[in-house]
Amino acid sequence: MLATTFSALLHGLETIKITIEIALTQGLPTLQIVGLPSQTVAESKERITAALISCGIKPKAQRTVVNLAPADIRKTSSAFELPIAAGLLQLYGVIPPVPSDTLLLGELSLTGELKPITGALPLILGAQKMGFKQVVLPTANSDEAALVHSITCIPVENVQQFIQFFKKEIWIEPVRSRKAQHYSSDSALDLETDLKAALFEEIVGQEQAKRALEIAAAGGHNLYLVGPPGTGKSMLAESFAALLPPLEEAEALEVYSLHSIAGKLTTQQLSSQRPFRKIHHTTSQVGLIGGGTQLIPGEISLAHRGVLFMDELPEFPRFVLESLRQPLESKTINLSRASGTVQYPANFTLVAAANPCPCGYKGSQKRACVCSEYHQQQYQAKISGPLLDRIDLKVWVGEVSIMSLGQKFSAPTASSQQTTEQIRSNIKAARQLQKKRFIEYPHLSTNADMSTQEIKKFCKLEPAARHLLIKKAEAYNLSARQYFRVIKVAQTVADLNLSEEIKSTYIGEALEFSSIN
Repeated sequence: MLATTFSALLHGLETIKITIEIALTQGLPTLQIVGLPSQTVAESKERITAALISCGIKPKAQRTVVNLAPADIRKTSSAFELPIAAGLLQLYGVIPPVPSDTLLLGELSLTGELKPITGALPLILGAQKMGFKQVVLPTANSDEAALVHSITCIPVENVQQFIQFFKKEIWIEPVRSRKAQHYSSDSALDLETDLKAALFEEIVGQEQAKRALEIAAAGGHNLYLVGPPGTGKSMLAESFAALLPPLEEAEALEVYSLHSIAGKLTTQQLSSQRPFRKIHHTTSQVGLIGGGTQLIPGEISLAHRGVLFMDELPEFPRFVLESLRQPLESKTINLSRASGTVQYPANFTLVAAANPCPCGYKGSQKRACVCSEYHQQQYQAKISGPLLDRIDLKVWVGEVSIMSLGQKFSAPTASSQQTTEQIRSNIKAARQLQKKRFIEYPHLSTNADMSTQEIKKFCKLEPAARHLLIKKAEAYNLSARQYFRVIKVAQTVADLNLSEEIKSTYIGEALEFSSIN
């Protein structure tokens, strides 16, 4: 006797179809799982047996072999427990055969309850791509299932309900999918985004830093803020997320899938707001780039399509900072361990903040720096040249005068500065230009994603702009990477000005942000 059910396994964001074959054979009454199972899967037989007994189903006293195919892929998920139990129920004659277009996912408790699984969203998306019509999963994963359209998701609470459903004794309402308008670029920003927008309005002065934020948000450029303590670096970074356009549906599903794999997806996170991850300098290398026994995503992948804020950048260990170099360049991270190799997307905008020296007051007009030149150099040398070379915009955030702060509380006056809504509108228009420009290049979403070949293809410099760039590049001894990054920033400035060509003034502004004065 043989029963077959289907489940799935994640390898990074890739979904692998797993065929589960169960046979009753002659021999001692045991339940054996083969097909390269991990310890987690090997222990499943005890939970499955206890769950069936708790539902009043007595396992047959025969040798039972469970094969997880393909056999050359290591199986590490506890989500195979429901499909294994379903196969046993078929062999025992409790339920009819599960249709071949149905994918089963679920971890069992000893009482037969279905526990939530990690990575449910990418597994459902993978099932849809593999041609399955229906997915049965724990009720606790219904919020993730609601994000996927064009596939039926059946939420089940326990084994008893699963049996009744397949015997057609009860009807379970499929999970209702969320409306696509939820991800519309015109959707209203949530409360947290409004609060961050208000925070941006509260920042006094720092017009150059605000302009850098606008350019960074419009083109997806990395940003480095340097200045004495108390000048608003953290406020600038935290308000940066309010300038970014909302996630589109495809972007949101990709972001939520990464959070689902890491087990960090909650109902409160299901919004169109881009992720904002703020990490402390005590964060380990594994916490930053990902890894561990299960090779889960790290902070750089959880910040995918959003912002990674690293405050006090020189305080991070050198080897942790150096691990950023490859993902900043390739927009992906490859995790290679003894247990295997996976790749996760890591297309994030890095916003870093730092003091200029150990005491923090180098360049301050209010307090004298007490650091020796040697200690200043040692502090700045903690951030390597190759890492700084991958940051497009560098801004000095100086101190604001008391008089300027006092004017904040005086009677309102006419101002020539743009409001947050105007800046956000400019960014949205610039992003629309980039979307139109890269319509035939799905791997490109912003100007920061362009390679050297794509810069030559899309960036059109006026003769005067090209002459200025060459002249300044020779004067400043710019590297080849810095040279092309100046062009990318200048292209973003051109997009903000709705210009088809890069003018010399745009090159000049991009050069201003290429180094810290």
